[in-house]
Amino acid sequence: MKNCQSLLDKEVINIRDGCRMGCVCDILVNVKLGTVAYIIVPIDGGFFSFSQKRKQYVINWCNVVQVGDDIILVDVCIADVIKICEDKDAK
Repeated sequence: MKNCQSLLDKEVINIRDGCRMGCVCDILVNVKLGTVAYIIVPIDGGFFSFSQKRKQYVINWCNVVQVGDDIILVDVCIADVIKICEDKDAK
């Protein structure tokens, strides 16, 4: 891997069920170790989603199986990686 930036916008696919989870929008880095800790994939709420809370997949780097040119393969239980966050931009 060249750098963390190269992970952004790659499509994430769960090998457990073949589900296309979405594309990486953010990365959390362990600053002390200088390694990727988590990748963040937003869950699309649909066009009429006006909630101030948004859902996203927060996937631990240890669950990443392989990183390709365009795709990241992960092995996760979907229920374990869904997180709900307050949307600070929503009003």
